[in-house]
Amino acid sequence: MAIKRETRVLIAGAVIITLLICLLGLRQESALGVANIHAAAKKIWAPITNATLRPPKHIVPHIPQPKERLAYVTWLSSTVSGPDRDDFDDGYFIATRILVYQLLHAPKTRTNKSIDVVVVVTPDVSESRRERLRKDGAIVRPIDFLYADNDWLRPMNGRWRDIMSKLRVWELTEYSRILMLDGDMILQRPLDGIFDDPGAKIVKTLHNVTHLDDEGMLPSQYLLASMGEIPGPDHKYPPDWDDFYQDGYGRFCAGFFLLSPSKEIFNHYKTVLNIEGRFDSILMEQNLLNYAHRWSGPMPWREIASTWNIRSVNDNDFDQGVASMHEKWWEYPVSGSVRLHDYFMSVRWQMEGYYQAIDDDSTCCPTGPLN
Repeated sequence: MAIKRETRVLIAGAVIITLLICLLGLRQESALGVANIHAAAKKIWAPITNATLRPPKHIVPHIPQPKERLAYVTWLSSTVSGPDRDDFDDGYFIATRILVYQLLHAPKTRTNKSIDVVVVVTPDVSESRRERLRKDGAIVRPIDFLYADNDWLRPMNGRWRDIMSKLRVWELTEYSRILMLDGDMILQRPLDGIFDDPGAKIVKTLHNVTHLDDEGMLPSQYLLASMGEIPGPDHKYPPDWDDFYQDGYGRFCAGFFLLSPSKEIFNHYKTVLNIEGRFDSILMEQNLLNYAHRWSGPMPWREIASTWNIRSVNDNDFDQGVASMHEKWWEYPVSGSVRLHDYFMSVRWQMEGYYQAIDDDSTCCPTGPLN
């Protein structure tokens, strides 16, 4: 009996020792687990505390914004391009096709953001030209002419008599922001980044400056952004107000500017248009816009980087990487540069070759499986 009791005591002791060992092991594993958790936590930039209910100051909270619809828009009228000229020999019509090609298809300059390319056309542009632009990939938007009610406008050039219809771009309210370009532009790199330029933001109309009552209501917000106009090729890169027209300080070129479509601002422009002598009509829509968006007025235009576009371009501008050049492809630039003229011509023939290949492929090749 004593032996049995002794055996039971030994067994019980062994069980107790085993339990103690197990408990000790579990505690060590638990300690290791906690250590691992703390080690992992050190990889997280902040502990879970009340302080992390708000993002740290250096992180900008994401505020959902409505999806923007952007567009590149150019204007075409037969008073500029010439209704009786052959499509293959019309400088302005070919220039419009070059611009569409460079914005949509040319590998070095095309949009990377699927931005629409729109050509607004006046009633006198033939259906054959409209169809050609559609085949080229452009969205063709017919617009009506726009004239002053009392016929007081006196443009410097007779070709500009219909150019006030460019203001109808503000009626394209399906777009939030637009880059408006004259057709005679040659690109060297993509323009998509212009919509991120600090000057490209929609801003509030000022109410602490004088506004003439006869000019109608102003919109609550607007966008008009551009750069000063350069008188000639003798300038530094990038150009600044020392290079722009000295007698036109604070004036921009209406051949290249950003806008935000708005029926309210379009109606304001129409009201100003019908006030005889309110602006100098010699440069038509450019002078109207410079008056409406004068720096001393309630809707001052804003500056964007002058590296986006240069008129009267020179070789140094080209070498430094100006994004686009306001020059006629069929003429030598004002600088007289043969190299620039050769570049313009090369882009023209690249455009012709690209579309010719597409046209040939769509007309000469069989459709469906070969037998």
